[in-house]
Amino acid sequence: MKFTNETKSTHEKLSKASARFLEFVERNPGAIKRSGFDLLEGKDEVGKLQSWPTFIDRFTKNQMEKAAKSVFNLFKLIPKRIFANDPYRVSGFYEIPVDIARMQLDGANDGHIDNLLARGDFIYSPAGFKCLEYNVSAMVGGMQVAYWEPMYAGIPVISKFLQENRLKIRNKNLLAVLLEHLLDNAVKKFSNNSSEINIALAIPKYGESLDKSTENKYLNQIYMNILTGKYKSKCGKGEVIFCDYPHLDTADECLFYKGKRIHVLVEMYHGVVPGEIWQVFKKGNLSIYNGPITKLMSSKLNLALLSQHENSDIFSPREREAIKKYIPWTRKTIAGEVNYGTDKVKLEEFVFANKERLVLKPCMGISGAGIHIGKNTPAEQWKKIVDQVFKEKNWVVQEYVESFSFVYQRGETGCAEHIVAWGLFVFGSHYGGAWARVLPTENKYGVVNSIQGAEESVILEVEE
Repeated sequence: MKFTNETKSTHEKLSKASARFLEFVERNPGAIKRSGFDLLEGKDEVGKLQSWPTFIDRFTKNQMEKAAKSVFNLFKLIPKRIFANDPYRVSGFYEIPVDIARMQLDGANDGHIDNLLARGDFIYSPAGFKCLEYNVSAMVGGMQVAYWEPMYAGIPVISKFLQENRLKIRNKNLLAVLLEHLLDNAVKKFSNNSSEINIALAIPKYGESLDKSTENKYLNQIYMNILTGKYKSKCGKGEVIFCDYPHLDTADECLFYKGKRIHVLVEMYHGVVPGEIWQVFKKGNLSIYNGPITKLMSSKLNLALLSQHENSDIFSPREREAIKKYIPWTRKTIAGEVNYGTDKVKLEEFVFANKERLVLKPCMGISGAGIHIGKNTPAEQWKKIVDQVFKEKNWVVQEYVESFSFVYQRGETGCAEHIVAWGLFVFGSHYGGAWARVLPTENKYGVVNSIQGAEESVILEVEE
């Protein structure tokens, strides 16, 4: 097994360790055998874990953090800067009823929006990291990396590589970052009235057909370490409670679980919150993450808004620079004249004629559903899709972002070039960490998701 200098050079963009791992594979043929990574089998409930982790250095981590936080900060500005929090204007652009727009904006003041939980999906291109979408929700894939990271470090092939190269893993536990973020805000809000901060995770069908007792125990261990360390003098006790909405009660304008006061609610319902619980939040007696604003903030139409306003005085010079750096050209699929670079083009004609460099996406699609990459789509099919999306309007057209390709393990024995989608987590103003989804470049669809056979790879930040 030999890798070209060009391939090693590409991996070095992530870290010297990433390039060294390829050299390690050249000397250790067993590293390309899936059987050497049995510890990973069945550990992902949804997809499949990639045998090889992704090694990055501090410089790459800092690039990821800056990209993730910069774009998320731009998203948070959209309701107020572009729509002045007006439900009628929001309704018109997002193609939703006014009452839905009003509900989504309800309670979404600066303090609430500033603290949302999210994961941005990026592509690492020759022009740097480019954002393809932002999933502003507490229910996003990839949080499991906190469980997976120790497993990778314990695999003989990986531990041998780390030892030979005297590499130390610097990752901070993603779930610890999340809990610290929740606790930071809760302590500011509730510590004068309570020495105890309890966090409830509302999960659909929990206790009915879903059991996450192992995750519950693990999360509470992390939470206790935080409470008895950094926050010992401020609150000192509390619990993370896994439950479903029927397990929660409201009384005296507060929220309770079996008589225990809940201070923080993390809803795993993609924004759905029962009215009586929302009123507790409106009274100031509960913090909710993320609530009804979820769907509005997760729409891919937000990328179109940022892209079309990249030269607008709505944004500061620094914000406009961030848009140009991280947001690929994106537009809502409405017929008419738009800017493309320095040119004025008729959008529908432009999309018909330039399929090789464009991608069509539904504004609220998940798991890659409905995405059509022009260069991978037959001409006749592209024409039908374009006709459809310009009638429906609730789609975006985006410039295709060419990804660097990186080598990962493939099949029972072997390896191959893959394209990578980088999931970057941000909790409020805190960067949580990252994960990677990898898809063989030979895949004819090119959409990086588990349905197409993409695998999850843990990202390990290492230093000598």
